[in-house]
Amino acid sequence: MTDLLATSGDHLRLWSLPTPTQSSSSNTIPRSSSANQKQTSAAKLTPLALLSNSKTPEHTAPLTSLDWNQLSPKLIITSSIDTTCTIWDIPTLTAKTQLIAHDKEVYDVKFCAGSVDTFVSCGADGSVRMFDLRSLDHSTIIYEPSEKSPGTDPSPGLSSSATPAGNDRLPPTAPPLLRLAASPYDSHLLATFAQDSNVIRILDYRQPGQALLELHGHSGALSCIEWSSTRRGILASGADDSLVLQWDLINPQNAAQLGTNGDQVETATTRKGPASSWKSDFEVTNISWSPKGQHHDQGGEWLGVTAGRAVYGTKL
Repeated sequence: MTDLLATSGDHLRLWSLPTPTQSSSSNTIPRSSSANQKQTSAAKLTPLALLSNSKTPEHTAPLTSLDWNQLSPKLIITSSIDTTCTIWDIPTLTAKTQLIAHDKEVYDVKFCAGSVDTFVSCGADGSVRMFDLRSLDHSTIIYEPSEKSPGTDPSPGLSSSATPAGNDRLPPTAPPLLRLAASPYDSHLLATFAQDSNVIRILDYRQPGQALLELHGHSGALSCIEWSSTRRGILASGADDSLVLQWDLINPQNAAQLGTNGDQVETATTRKGPASSWKSDFEVTNISWSPKGQHHDQGGEWLGVTAGRAVYGTKL
């Protein structure tokens, strides 16, 4: 059986991973290796397929994200700046379903845990939406912030006196939501963050409309979030402040209560701080938990971090 890798960009591309040889199957790096030694050339990926649902592939809208279904590995879902999400059938290399998911660009999409039919997406319209492939005639808006930024002048080149009467400014707009993470243990929990924001919002699709929890700890704009696949309620995040933070949503002793902003609203969102952190020398661009296996022990679990031009392994 061939191990596959999927990437998104101008198209959805499938690659075949090289078969590991006996010499490259070791999980350790020999201490005797040095920069002066001639290293074995790295094995290359083999391109298998280029998938496009456009009649003119050279002008297809760029893809922003993808997610591989855990229950049915033959399914991949992609999001695009053309406001659509597409479900691909890998064995036949065809698009099963394509739908308009948002009013603006879709920036991220994820299958819901334990399902082959439901998925969630977020995008430039500032909303998180849930879809069911068995009933695509409607969607559920899980989150749409009530606080919106004022719109810009319709014609920047015009002075305020020359702006048409009654249309001084555009309607308020919600900040774009860049990334979305679905909990592998609690299928009703989602995490997301907005463009240029340092706050992670935890959503519960059973209670749409308002964030269940806000996570405060970063001082720079967030770039990535990911739930742990081995421990329930554990989330990691990376940001431009060069920090990787771990959040524990289950154990109250490992998540500092920050209280609310002084809002007197009874439904004010609860705020929590991080349980642990790791500092890089560079801005963090991506993170990934290691899968459960031989690298796990009582001392913690490994998290892969990309920052600067390097990939780091840190145990939290």
